[in-house]
Amino acid sequence: MHTNTNAVKNWFETELDVSRETMSRLELYADLVVKWQPRINIVGASTTEDVWARHLQDSAQLWPHLGEIAQKEDSKIVDFGSGAGFPGIVLSILGANHVTMMESVTKKTVFLMEACRVCGCLAKTRVARERIEAAKPENADIITARAFAPLPKLLEMGQRHLKAGGKYVLLKGRAFEAELADARDAGWKFSVTTFPGIVDPDGVVMILEGVER
Repeated sequence: MHTNTNAVKNWFETELDVSRETMSRLELYADLVVKWQPRINIVGASTTEDVWARHLQDSAQLWPHLGEIAQKEDSKIVDFGSGAGFPGIVLSILGANHVTMMESVTKKTVFLMEACRVCGCLAKTRVARERIEAAKPENADIITARAFAPLPKLLEMGQRHLKAGGKYVLLKGRAFEAELADARDAGWKFSVTTFPGIVDPDGVVMILEGVER
């Protein structure tokens, strides 16, 4: 179902209280995704007609759950499998101080760097073209991911990149309860909080803290 773009933009203004400048950057980004999609297939072709809800709003719903730490000078958010920059670039535009986007596909990293340039995010972002399991530990305060990997695999790949006391802030689909059970069966321990998804009513924002094995 196609979502009214103006209604989504109004959500950004009323729920997230974004400035006119921030909205302009989000518009630049949305236009860039639509422009590049036919060339490198960075998102599902059918979703570009509803890019504001399916991608921007879906990513932005993480923002209220990042807390003040995201805007601290020495904070670091690491976004796994950034693809077209969801949620990494959206979070950077909204105010995250430092976002590292880990993406191993070269053509997608080219887009990420261009999007950061166009949207004025270069100073607050880093694009890491490398495989997560082979990269040096990132010492992240927060790890984010959207449509990336089942939870047990995500934790396996992510735990050495997360600093002590850090947390995961994830977007998960309708199978999130099964993923939580699978992660616990694999020996992971954590506290979990979930919030209903805004865009996908079957999905959730999932926050994991105290993760250990």
